[in-house]
Formats: sequence, structure tokens, C-alpha cells
Amino acid sequence: MKFKKRNRRRRSALQLIKYWIKPVLLITLTALIAWGWNQYNPTKLLKVTLNWSIDHPELVSQTTLEQQIKPLVVELHQLDLSNIKQTLEQQPWVLTAQVKRSLLDVIDIHITTHQVATRWQNIDCTTPKTTNCQGYITQQGKLIKPKNLLYHQSESAESAESAESAESAESAESAESAESAESAENFIELRSADEVENAKSLHADYQAYQAQLETFTINTFTRSNIDTLHLEPNITVVLGYNQQPQRLQKFVDIYAQLRKKIPLRKLNKATYDMRYPKGFTLKY
Repeated sequence: MKFKKRNRRRRSALQLIKYWIKPVLLITLTALIAWGWNQYNPTKLLKVTLNWSIDHPELVSQTTLEQQIKPLVVELHQLDLSNIKQTLEQQPWVLTAQVKRSLLDVIDIHITTHQVATRWQNIDCTTPKTTNCQGYITQQGKLIKPKNLLYHQSESAESAESAESAESAESAESAESAESAESAENFIELRSADEVENAKSLHADYQAYQAQLETFTINTFTRSNIDTLHLEPNITVVLGYNQQPQRLQKFVDIYAQLRKKIPLRKLNKATYDMRYPKGFTLKY
């Protein structure tokens, strides 16, 4: 039996291209998808945006706060607003931090800073302007020491695009720093040993003394083993370590009596030691 040979025609180049183009495109597309999946970084596509509002940026900088919470805002799906709030409020100058989500990837943060009530000086320091020797006590009785103290300091100015803008920024920064320093000098000074836990009671006692004095103004309140007040214009009142409210009231009464007999120029530069149970000493 004889078999007939099949008549096969050779395909042209165009036909070969059409034949192979679909498999090649499919393989290429599959490779691109695989490569893209390996390169996919969800943190870049879902980057968290922070909107900041700080009532006193001269006390705490946005850059400092951003660095504090940077590890907490990397992954959008792992955002913990409560943790962010707690972390921000660990910063010494931050009183409260309000953190809320306005959009899926947008977080609004409002910072309320502490208000300074008084200056503070460590009476145990031989070099007063060194670390742990000075600071401020806030309205809430919190002691903030120099290592966390930005009240009379200013943030470094960013590099300006031109010499003129750099000079303007420096002038504005210096003015802000000078204004803060001047306002800092207006605070009365509380002096005590280096005991942070007593700052709140120290501030509370100062407020009580000032309320009791009424017409007198306290310039300095020193607490060592005894309480001593320095009043305007140049009066010193020694209260001792107990019965301070009673002794302070006795000073007020005695001063009112003495001013009828002794010139004010003498009374207003005298030292009143009220520690005696049945009297006091007066030293000009």
C-alpha cells in the first residue's frame, strides 16, 4: 500500500510572528506582574499624612514631635491613635494631645502646651545655670528643667533660599527669643531643693501665700528647712517650717500696726522673723 505524502507549505515570516506573538506577550505580561508584585510597597502607596496644630510652637517643635511618633505612623493598618496620643503627651511641654482621623490616611493632631506659672531655682546648686539647677513650674505644678526647657530658646532657622531671606528669618527668630526671655523674667521665682515630686505642693503653697497677702506681691519664695518670702519692694518674711499660714497672718496684722508708727521706707526694707510663739523680730 502506498501512502501519499502530505503537501506542507512553509509559513512566511509574518505568519510565524502572528503565531508566536500571543504566547510571547502572555509570558511577558506574567513576568511583569510577578516583578511588580515583588516591588510592591504598601507603605508608599498608603502613606500617612499628619496635620499639625500647636498652640505654642516656640515651646515644642513639630519636628521633635514627628520624630517621637515616627515609628507609630509607618503602617496605615497598624495605626493606634491612643498610643500616638500617649507618646505625644510624654513630651514635657505637652499638656494634652488630641489625635483624630479625618480621612483614611489623614490624622489631625492638636497640641496644647503647658502654661508657665513661675520660675524655679535649685538652692543646692553652686552653679545655678547648669543642668538640673533651674527651670519652670507650670500651672499644673509640673517642674520642667533645662534639658527639656525651650521656653527662652528658639528653634534653629532653616536654610533660606537667599541671603536676604536668611537674614529676615534670623531677625524674626531673635525677636521671638528676646520676647520669650523678657516674659520669663516677669515670673516670680520659687526656690527649693532638687525634688521634682514637691514642685506641685511648692506651687500650691505659693498660691495660698499670695492669696493671703492680698496687697503684697511675692517676688521670691524659698523653701529649705524653713519657708521664707521676699515681698515687694524689699521685705523679707521668715515663716519657719510649721504654722506658716498663722504666722503670715500675724505679719499682715503687725505690718498694718507698725506703718502707723514707723516710716514705710524702713518697714519696706526690713526682715520680719515670725517664728517666735509670742512675738517677732524686726531687722532693718
